[in-house]
Amino acid sequence: MSKKLTLANRINITLALVAVFFLVLGTNRIDNLHFDTVQNALSTVHNDRVIAQDYLYKMNNLVHKKKIYYLKETNSAEIIALNKELEVLITVFSETELTTKERKNFRSLKQNFEALKTSEEKYFQQAANTTASKIPTSFSAGIEYLQGDLNNLALIQVSESKNIIGLAQKSLDANKLISNVEIWFLLLIGVAVQFFIFYRTKKSSKASK
Repeated sequence: MSKKLTLANRINITLALVAVFFLVLGTNRIDNLHFDTVQNALSTVHNDRVIAQDYLYKMNNLVHKKKIYYLKETNSAEIIALNKELEVLITVFSETELTTKERKNFRSLKQNFEALKTSEEKYFQQAANTTASKIPTSFSAGIEYLQGDLNNLALIQVSESKNIIGLAQKSLDANKLISNVEIWFLLLIGVAVQFFIFYRTKKSSKASK
């Protein structure tokens, strides 16, 4: 059969096979790109959203403990211990990937925390020289500011997680579409190759008789 193939047919078949090769190569690179996109999305959701949400949850618990300690008129040692835990969590949270909106709210959180901590330090210094001291009610406003910042940051985690998952899903959908197109294109190439091998060869053999 191969001896009956004309030079033109062989060239056409070669071009078809080369097209198949580049198609497979191209789709493989696109598949890898989509795979990297999905992998990065999963990594980002875990490292910068799930873990960040855990930090926020722990910070919110500590701020709530502060509020309870104020009501109990606790001593400075307990408040200082809570502040140290908060400082650690604020530091590790700052190491996650932050959006522009996140940075704005996080900056507000740090400023409000430092302001409250400064007020606490001044209060406990003054309270050490007096008796029957009472926690200032102004501290409640500082707690509310911190809780507001933490709630805003928590909402951002949910929103960003949805955006990232949506991006990953779009990448998967695009990959599925390309795979379907690749299958149909390969079938088309296969039909074309069969056409060149059998129809053109048969036609040329009849013409030669």
